[in-house]
Amino acid sequence: MVRTARWIRAHGLLMIIGLAAMATVGVRIVTDPQGDDRSAEFFRSYLLTSILTTTFCWIAAFRGPAAARRPWRWIAIAFTAMLLPQPYSVVMAATHEGKLPLSGILAALTGRLAWAPLVLVGLLMFPMKSLTGRARTRFIADLTTVIGGGFVVSWYFQLGPALQNGRIGPDALIVIGFPVTDLALIFGVCALLMRNGLTSWRGPLPLFLAGLITYLAGDVTYAHLIGNGPMTWTTPLSVTLNGADLIMATAAAMQIMRPGEGTRPKDQEQSKIAYLPYVALLAGYVLLLVAAAREGNLYPWAGLAVGIIVMTGAVVLRQIVAMRENHGLVVRDHLTGLANRLSVAPALEAAVRRHRETGVASAVLVIDLNGFKKINDTLGHEAGDALLVTFAEVLRSAVRGVDVAARVGGDEFVVVLDRPGDADQALAVAQRILDRAAGSPTPIRAAIGVVLTDPETDVVTVRHRADMAMYAAKRAGLGRPELWHPGLESATGAADTFDAEILAATAAGQLRLAYQPIVTLATGEITGVEALVRWEHPERGTLLPDAFIAAAERTGAIDDLGLWVLETATRQTRHWQDEFGRRLYVSVNLSPYQLPSPGLTDAVLGTLAVTGLNPHDLVLELTESALVHESEGAAILEALRRADIRIAVDDFGTGYSSLRYLTRLPIDILKLDRCFVSELNGEPQGSAVAEAVIRLAQALHLDTVAEGIEVPAQATELTLLGYRSGQGYHYARPLSAEALTSVLRVSGGQPDGETVGMPVQDDVVAGLMGDPQA
Repeated sequence: MVRTARWIRAHGLLMIIGLAAMATVGVRIVTDPQGDDRSAEFFRSYLLTSILTTTFCWIAAFRGPAAARRPWRWIAIAFTAMLLPQPYSVVMAATHEGKLPLSGILAALTGRLAWAPLVLVGLLMFPMKSLTGRARTRFIADLTTVIGGGFVVSWYFQLGPALQNGRIGPDALIVIGFPVTDLALIFGVCALLMRNGLTSWRGPLPLFLAGLITYLAGDVTYAHLIGNGPMTWTTPLSVTLNGADLIMATAAAMQIMRPGEGTRPKDQEQSKIAYLPYVALLAGYVLLLVAAAREGNLYPWAGLAVGIIVMTGAVVLRQIVAMRENHGLVVRDHLTGLANRLSVAPALEAAVRRHRETGVASAVLVIDLNGFKKINDTLGHEAGDALLVTFAEVLRSAVRGVDVAARVGGDEFVVVLDRPGDADQALAVAQRILDRAAGSPTPIRAAIGVVLTDPETDVVTVRHRADMAMYAAKRAGLGRPELWHPGLESATGAADTFDAEILAATAAGQLRLAYQPIVTLATGEITGVEALVRWEHPERGTLLPDAFIAAAERTGAIDDLGLWVLETATRQTRHWQDEFGRRLYVSVNLSPYQLPSPGLTDAVLGTLAVTGLNPHDLVLELTESALVHESEGAAILEALRRADIRIAVDDFGTGYSSLRYLTRLPIDILKLDRCFVSELNGEPQGSAVAEAVIRLAQALHLDTVAEGIEVPAQATELTLLGYRSGQGYHYARPLSAEALTSVLRVSGGQPDGETVGMPVQDDVVAGLMGDPQA
């Protein structure tokens, strides 16, 4: 019972309209009165529908915001003006046996003629898009075309016959007055449609316009009948006019139930409305042919009309093609062919609206390409454009036809997934995009944020959440999408603060270096060092590279940080060479974000010139994945190699299975990752990878360094396999410059294995500027 009562309250107005429809339209169709009874029956039924429509319009005029109330107030006044004379007309028709006397005609005519301009004011009160310049000129031209088409219809069916008959009196006033007011209403309807007054094709306003157009059709029929003889209220005409009233009453009921709709014009033009002038033009030409056929004057008018129609049709076709092309230019990205920023807002609005109506969520993906700016700066805009086109093809292949994929900025994309199912399905689509982008001929790396629509959240908030998730994915740098959750709100603020701190860390003198010795395995003699950066954060203490390198790369601080590490490490190494009179090299990690920089070679050589270190004593380390992804940096590596700087592959064996880059790129040293060193146990299966790497290095004439040596047995087995150099806790932890100076001074360059270095963590740190242990 409770649910039934709730349903009746929610749909009570529509039930009242349904009952009124049965009492008017239904009864009229069933009884189909004849003769003079037609007029009396029409005025009785029309009085009922007018009372209903007027009442609902007045209720709607006091519901919702001011922008929604204002037009409905004028519409209510209009229906009141038409309603007031109707009781008199009903009484006159009833007392004169269905024949309406002159006073009744004038009363009805006065109400009808007052109704139209008041409705026009109400239509013009609905919010519409403001127009300036060319847009206003185009609007005026289109509106004139449509009104011209309406005038052709009025002339043929109403004005022309009335003027030709030359009759004057109430009937003629109706014949002339109705078309004039109808043209005014056509003006209002077209102005509303062409100036984007409809927020959607669902809602009270479209339904009201449908009722109004139905009423205009009844007006044309009424004026045509009265202009061609005595007026008879036929059943089709009565049903049309009563039905129009009921449709407009239903629109008012919808406004009462949903008072917030129709208060804001659409920003984007509706392409279907643009065809309205062409429809009016077609209607005029059709009437021209009909008139020529009815008059029997096929010569000359029919041939001239056909020729004009063909010529105009060709011009219209050309204009339609141009209009569609222009529309494509407006809503499509000219480079990628994807939708553009203008198309995203309607797609997001539609997704949120569907969620509210159906309860099923859609998903929004915000995508940002990594390293795009460097590609533009180093390889040129043509290379950047080619990358964008490639990624656009990836998006097309990864999403469905019902989804919207758009490029909204330089390297920023948005995808609106239409009801993908759930968050897991949306994340699966995002991961598919990442995987296909990474597997494209030019590997593309990206960060993707994912958010599901929320019926209680507006479009701006949904987009903001997707942006936050994307930035979280970019900060994580794990190559997987990030789903928005409330915790990202606080995390984003903390990340912004951290980014600002890393930007100032180098200038604030908060960075320092640790040095881990690289030794000759056969003798234990120190032959080189690896420089490892540490950040002495004023609040968090000592931070290892994995805690801040991603932020440095994201903010661009990596360039200053990397050059500081290079200068500090090479100056210290040169100092050791001078103090101890021995050859010592330094190994410095290079970020893949530094590699494509066109000024990298000059910066490195300039630093060596300042610090005085021999280029052969500098080794630049890059991770295996960086070398594979940054193949465009091959020219820079070649330039460094020609300067006698050596290149090492760090963490070899943990990256990509393809070894093609070993023969294509100028590489000197392979550094065996510590995970393979930890597997050495004296058994063949434990040393399989380490043995394969040393054989590969020997075949390619490359040097090797084994990382992460922790026990003597590992050093012994590596020596037997053929490795010459290594580093790890067995020899020394990362040391400060002062501590390593003491080791070099006291032990003659041979660490005793008990040296205590800087604080480190036990697991290997995949930071770009060095590992805490090796």
